[in-house]
Amino acid sequence: MSTPPHDHNPGQDMPPRDNPEAQQPSSGQVPTDGQAAPYGYQNAQPSGYSYPGNMSQVSVTEKGPAPKEVERAFWLIIAAGVLSFISSVIGALSVSAQGPAGGVGTALTLVFAAVATGIYILLAIFIRKGHNWARITATVLAVLSILSYLFGLLSLSMLEGSDLLQGQELVTPGPVETVIGILVLLLGVAGVVMTYLKPARPYFQKQIVPGQF
Repeated sequence: MSTPPHDHNPGQDMPPRDNPEAQQPSSGQVPTDGQAAPYGYQNAQPSGYSYPGNMSQVSVTEKGPAPKEVERAFWLIIAAGVLSFISSVIGALSVSAQGPAGGVGTALTLVFAAVATGIYILLAIFIRKGHNWARITATVLAVLSILSYLFGLLSLSMLEGSDLLQGQELVTPGPVETVIGILVLLLGVAGVVMTYLKPARPYFQKQIVPGQF
């Protein structure tokens, strides 16, 4: 007795294969947790996450009103500049009184006096605004002024007791110029010292506050 033929489909007995194309998410599909992100897709970071390349931003705040020590320093340096110009004008007039040959010297003296006074005023203005470089520059100039004054006194005392002049008259500043020169030195040094007092020192530091990410 013969068995009836059965319709046999070879594909029915084979286990289903995994379809790789079906398992891959589409370009607009976001992978779930635990799955690798295909095609270089990066999972969205949670709110507040900071990337390693982002640094905390800082901002510099504007300075408040200048302390009274800085205001005093401003006016002391201004006064030193004005007196320095007056002293230079007196010296230029005394040179011009010597004859026509002193005209060029007078002009040069006035030019240098105007430049020096402008430097005094500029440093005073920037010191009043709290710029530390102006304070440092004024400090260097004050130290140089002290050294120059001491060197001038030493040189004058050495020339008075020596034979280097060979009968020539030693030209020295008059009493008015001497007094004004001492006042210029004292006012300039006092103005610089005012900027280094404890209440004035924070004014010359940058006011930095942390910013937000």
